[in-house]
Amino acid sequence: MDHCAHLAVSSVMTQPPATPNTPDSSAQSVARATVTAASSASTAPKPSNDNHPWLAWLLVVCTGFVFWPVTRWVAAEAAARQQIMQGIILIGAAAVLIGWVHRRELRVNGQFSNGALFFLALAFGCVALARWLRLPLLVLPGMALGLAGCLRLLFGEAPYRLFLRPLVIGIAALLVIIPLFPILDWPLRQIAGVNSAWLLESIGVTSGLSLFGQPGQPGLMLRAGSQSFVVATECNGFGLITSSVLLALLAGGISRQPLGRLVLLAALGAVTGCVFNLLRITVICLLAPRFPGHYHAMHEVVGTIALWCGLGLIGWLSWKKGAVGRS
Repeated sequence: MDHCAHLAVSSVMTQPPATPNTPDSSAQSVARATVTAASSASTAPKPSNDNHPWLAWLLVVCTGFVFWPVTRWVAAEAAARQQIMQGIILIGAAAVLIGWVHRRELRVNGQFSNGALFFLALAFGCVALARWLRLPLLVLPGMALGLAGCLRLLFGEAPYRLFLRPLVIGIAALLVIIPLFPILDWPLRQIAGVNSAWLLESIGVTSGLSLFGQPGQPGLMLRAGSQSFVVATECNGFGLITSSVLLALLAGGISRQPLGRLVLLAALGAVTGCVFNLLRITVICLLAPRFPGHYHAMHEVVGTIALWCGLGLIGWLSWKKGAVGRS
């Protein structure tokens, strides 16, 4: 009996003591589990972030190829008419401003998005409708939609909405302006001649209007005192009016004006262009007797001053201080 008790006590004494569950051992276990999970995650297959940028570039190139004839037509119209060239210069200046101010945010990455594909589908749909219905003018909205889709593909959705949308609005406005030139030429000349004669009469200068030329190609003659002036196409104010509208849309869009105010600014730009063109004609008529040998030089100087004053005013009214540079 004593011998059995002695064996039992000996067996109890020889068993190794149980390891206590200390905080240090728990921390080591958690660390080992974390390392194991991290190594497993590193060896697991990762989802592919490749968005096939070469496909986006290919789609942009195809879009440019489709709308290349329209681009050449716009360039030809700009080369033929100084009024159209002024609009292209304004859009180019706006593009340079946006690119410089937001040079850190704008990165060409070539990413597909539903918005980009939707705009490109609409653009190609306009081209198809123009060919099917034999209405070439339908290609013009298609070009603006194609530009919007390409910019979304190249720069992404957020940069397009925040920075690049005003350029598309400006291009769309320019594509509307170009076909309107031959339609609005004669009405604008009539408006300019009638209002100039009224303004000259109101300040005491004897004036009048008369028609000349063929019925299909009429001309308008403005008489101011003892001199007569032809109200030519260059005097219709089309360039000043359209440039003021474009500048209002570009400046208001870049400075993130709300849509309602943007429309109001565009209308104000048209009125501003009409007023400054009227002032330009009136000043030229008043100064012409004082510069008999330098009429053309005086004409260009007065026209340039009127253009810059009109654009400066509408640009100042359209710009929202402090908006550019915020992302």
